[in-house]
Amino acid sequence: MLSYKKLYYNNIDEMAKRIANNFIAGDSITENILKFVNELYDSAKVGQSFKSSYFETAYYAHISSELESYIARIFYHLSELKGKKWKILLRRQQGKTAPDLRIEKEGKTIAIIEVKAKVGWIQPFFSEQCYKVDKERFEKGSSFDSDALIRKSKQQLTKYSETFAITNDDIFLFLPALALMHRKKYNTTLEEYRSYFSQTSGFPEENLFLLSENKSLDLSLVIEGKELFPTRDFEKLLDKLLKK
Repeated sequence: MLSYKKLYYNNIDEMAKRIANNFIAGDSITENILKFVNELYDSAKVGQSFKSSYFETAYYAHISSELESYIARIFYHLSELKGKKWKILLRRQQGKTAPDLRIEKEGKTIAIIEVKAKVGWIQPFFSEQCYKVDKERFEKGSSFDSDALIRKSKQQLTKYSETFAITNDDIFLFLPALALMHRKKYNTTLEEYRSYFSQTSGFPEENLFLLSENKSLDLSLVIEGKELFPTRDFEKLLDKLLKK
């Protein structure tokens, strides 16, 4: 079992290294990252292959751990290839905080990256429409308090600043796509989503880096590729960090 698990993560590492090499070569990399996320969801469905008349399983596509590892290894290989001597800390606790991904240089934190596979339960933090809907439900008796969620999220981000002596400019949020949050009836643009993120978090709009311009893209479903519409947010982040 151990050897199979190691092989699995070795494959993830090889794909991350390929992304780092392609970036240095000047190639666009976001489309391949989106395809990788889609492959992770496909791999999470393997358990369903055991379904029979006498055995069924629910489908829980939890890919956060693998996605965080993949992004962390991209930064590791980029640092190695560019001689940056970054130390990549993946879910390592310090004090009472454990960021998804933290990058140190010469003992100083230069970036924290929170990695979200999907927006999920923190939708009100990104979408004014979702916030209003949840607010109305809460006033009618729902236990989900969107205001409390936003306060808690902001407090967590503030802890990062205090614990690691960094500014808001050094904390980023990685989000492949807006599935589960964007509704067809919404006319919200990507720029408006970024603006609301900045309003609720207090962070610069550009610190939310989305991988796809397709607001309805759901990477957990079968995709053909033509619907990906990759942004250049991730490439811009790498360019920014390489200057540090």
